[in-house]
Amino acid sequence: MKNFVALNRKSAAVIFMIIACNNTVVFGEMMNGYEKDILSMRQSLKHLMVLMQEKTLTSDQRKKLRSTIAVVLDNISYHELTENLLKQFKVMAPDLYEEISAITDSNGRAVNVYVKFIPKDATNVKAWGTTYIDRAKNDNNTYVSEYGENSVSVKIWLVNKALLVLSHELGHVKYQVPNLATYLDYYRKHYDRSDHEDCKGHNPDDPSGKKAMEYEKRFRRNIISFMKLDNHKLVDPVVLQGKIKKNLSTLL
Repeated sequence: MKNFVALNRKSAAVIFMIIACNNTVVFGEMMNGYEKDILSMRQSLKHLMVLMQEKTLTSDQRKKLRSTIAVVLDNISYHELTENLLKQFKVMAPDLYEEISAITDSNGRAVNVYVKFIPKDATNVKAWGTTYIDRAKNDNNTYVSEYGENSVSVKIWLVNKALLVLSHELGHVKYQVPNLATYLDYYRKHYDRSDHEDCKGHNPDDPSGKKAMEYEKRFRRNIISFMKLDNHKLVDPVVLQGKIKKNLSTLL
């Protein structure tokens, strides 16, 4: 069984899948979704850079090696980008950040929220933001994702308004984490497979959609307050990514 709620590019999307998972998350927190792989990525980069020093490489081998290194560097750059943007989000909207970091399900269990900023069109659902929440097979209130049990996976396209999209997505998370069972019941009654992907999740009476819009409005107010502070400027995520990639490109 597979259910999903998707929003258009100006908002976000939520996907539900029913799966079983046995990993357990102990501490609730909002985390960099790339963190679990960053060590192996850096080790791979180190190994590839050593290979590049081999004098016996043919020009074709060296070209392929450079291409592989570029892919690894790109992945590392998105880890650094996500780390920077999560820190920026925390500074700009500490109230929203703390609410999500402390989120628990209906049984009082802490839930980790993993965030990745990703290239455009890197998800099957064509939306600026996607939140994947999987329900455990034997417990309607237990969340699972690729990060394990009691976890939520959020992916945001790298766009100029990426942080605003993130706030919207976190609104979905805020409602659905403690209300998973009842929301899935609502979903089944109000959406079906014939619905367009960009319409799901935001019926006028959809409580998850309402919470997403509430979080977005709160974030907009936070931006105004943030901008009033001395020497504070908004960082364009796309520009930031360009700077990060430029710095990493010096390794090639």
